[in-house]
Amino acid sequence: METISLLYDEDCPLCRWYTRLFVKYGILDTDGRISYNKYVVLHPTKVNADIAQTKIACIDHQTNQVYYGIDGLLLVLGNRFKLIRILGNFKPINLLLKFLYLFFSYNRRIFAPVKKRTVECACEPPKSILWRTVFIASLSFFTYLIVTWYFEHFLNHYMLINAPNDLILLMAQIGFQWGAFALFRQKNSYDYLGHLVFTSFLGALLLVFFGAGLQILNLFGIQTEFLAVVFYGITILFMFLEHKRRIQLKEWTWKLTLSWVVFRILIYPFVFQI
Repeated sequence: METISLLYDEDCPLCRWYTRLFVKYGILDTDGRISYNKYVVLHPTKVNADIAQTKIACIDHQTNQVYYGIDGLLLVLGNRFKLIRILGNFKPINLLLKFLYLFFSYNRRIFAPVKKRTVECACEPPKSILWRTVFIASLSFFTYLIVTWYFEHFLNHYMLINAPNDLILLMAQIGFQWGAFALFRQKNSYDYLGHLVFTSFLGALLLVFFGAGLQILNLFGIQTEFLAVVFYGITILFMFLEHKRRIQLKEWTWKLTLSWVVFRILIYPFVFQI
């Protein structure tokens, strides 16, 4: 494994995490885990810096060849697990892996936000309207499915008959917060919308956990109507705190959290019986 070096984004929590796992479990040699920004300073012509910002660079010192993205990861993992390399290079699977890799890579600072770049690192993923749109659309859709499931199974008695579709409400929230972002003259709505949608998605995942617990309680004949409301309230509180945390990390105005609360107050009379 000493013949392979993997360049990782030192300011990306996800990148630090999984490359440490590679070292811990012997998939990568200790010296094979190298900070991207330090390596490109010492070897400016060794890797394509533009590509490596999005696709992690893996250097095979035996052949002096550089692999990027999923091809590099397959090289590293394949040296330890031959089956992974065989399956990963099967074309349909390889195309899917490349899609998923780019999906996470372009949005990695949304999955794991950082306050500020703590190193002089040019490894910030470039902006991609395509991949951010795919990110927002896919997570919005899954959020819609989960929230609709929770409402129909556990909060149906509290909802108005003609309550708006949750997907419409989610799109309305994006539009409302986008307008607030512009009104407050903040910068980088590209990232803010990603954080906004991801926060809602995290809340939806929490509802999956709560909903599974409620269904288990129902199997034992325990009444869960009130508990379902409490769990939904906890989810809203979690999303509020997570939204606030991300706003503070990115040093945007606290008014965005206020507008987030205002939007919730405005829409709930159209959704729930008061």
